[in-house]
Amino acid sequence: MIKITNYSTNLLIYLVYIFPLTFIFGNLFINIFVFLIGILGVFLFNKELLIWNHKISISLIILFFVVVLISTFNQIIFFEKYSDWVKSILYLRFLLLLIVIKTMVYKEIINLKNFIYICFFISSIISFDILIQFFLGYNLIGNTPVTFPGMVYYTGFFNKELVAGGFILMFGLLGIFAIPQLFGNQKKYFISLLFLLSFSLFAVSLLLAGNRMPVILFAIFAVFLSIIIKNNEYKKKFFILSFFILLIITAIFFKSEMVNKRFNSFLVGIPNPTVVLSEAFREYPKIDKYKNSGIIFSSNKEFKDSSELLNTLPFYTGHAQIFITSVDLIIENPLIGKGIKSYRNNCFSIMHLPNRVCESHPHNYFLDILNDTGFLGLGLILVPVLILLLRVYKEYLKGEARNNNISNWIYLAIILSVIIQFFPFKSSGSFFSTFNSAYTFLIIGFLLGLNEIRSKSDK
Repeated sequence: MIKITNYSTNLLIYLVYIFPLTFIFGNLFINIFVFLIGILGVFLFNKELLIWNHKISISLIILFFVVVLISTFNQIIFFEKYSDWVKSILYLRFLLLLIVIKTMVYKEIINLKNFIYICFFISSIISFDILIQFFLGYNLIGNTPVTFPGMVYYTGFFNKELVAGGFILMFGLLGIFAIPQLFGNQKKYFISLLFLLSFSLFAVSLLLAGNRMPVILFAIFAVFLSIIIKNNEYKKKFFILSFFILLIITAIFFKSEMVNKRFNSFLVGIPNPTVVLSEAFREYPKIDKYKNSGIIFSSNKEFKDSSELLNTLPFYTGHAQIFITSVDLIIENPLIGKGIKSYRNNCFSIMHLPNRVCESHPHNYFLDILNDTGFLGLGLILVPVLILLLRVYKEYLKGEARNNNISNWIYLAIILSVIIQFFPFKSSGSFFSTFNSAYTFLIIGFLLGLNEIRSKSDK
């Protein structure tokens, strides 16, 4: 029995270590690993999964998952058949993932330093592969870039999926902190040089990948790092480093016509919150009769030459129209939302209005959560995350006075990854997608584990 437990423990550790690789192979592999980690965790830890030193945060997070279920089944009971109701139940797999990861960190079964090393190794390979694809026209396995009129995306191993930038941002932010741990015995100027080279590699590969928001968030990450790091000597170096990263990004921006064009369209298309809110709350009494008719405003002959068209906003990236549609739907049920994946299920009902558009999700985590779980759900996920960030950051500031052997760099890696993941103004994929949820609850699990260690040492 002891041998089986040891084998199972080692298997669970290796599953977590290679978990980042599944994001390259797609949702099927991610879900398989989430399932295996959850099942093995239950087998190994059993009742230990229910032991918590700090119950407030996990209680609020559990309630968030409960609201996901309630908001979804509310649609079935009081309104109509809801095709995505099964997904609200299956979404509980991420709660189990979070609890298992937290327990592994708390019991010190997983070495977070090794996980950071693996993230750095994988992110570096992905970034080098994108550079190879840029220079040769194909990557290490023969994939060619994805091309659109006037734009080329260097996607590397991700082939036709435009998620290379998101992957590098997610795991590169964790992996970058492997440098001072791998080369801790070297002189600080050498470590600073490696930081500069690695930051440059990730920044250039992000630009080539063509995903605009990861580039901006990476620059924000560099600035945040220089602000919150407590070592004054490193603080100065990271301020200089963040300046160099911004310089590199700016230089490529002005040097490359393609990058310049893509980011200019992005900047022009940034939604004005005042315009979004005023349009969402605006009433169109003449058009109300077309609600749920299936007639799209732009194809409605009655208003083809009407003054109503004067209110039509330029499309640009489409984010303004998506956000307006999202706010419209939030207004209809602001407390608990309309259930998981509700945006794509309900956006058609207001397409009779101008400046509305149907997509699969609202392209912003906060709007996505509000649509699906309302303000109650948003509060239940944000409040515990903020509490955990503050508690773990205070623990980081203790430095060597902490009662554990976890490196300061590990604390910074987890703290900054969570901050960037929940950065409120980013356009993004769906919060409830497999890709984003798996990563989000993985790093929250790390954060919870560090907080549990803190609570344990305080006893």
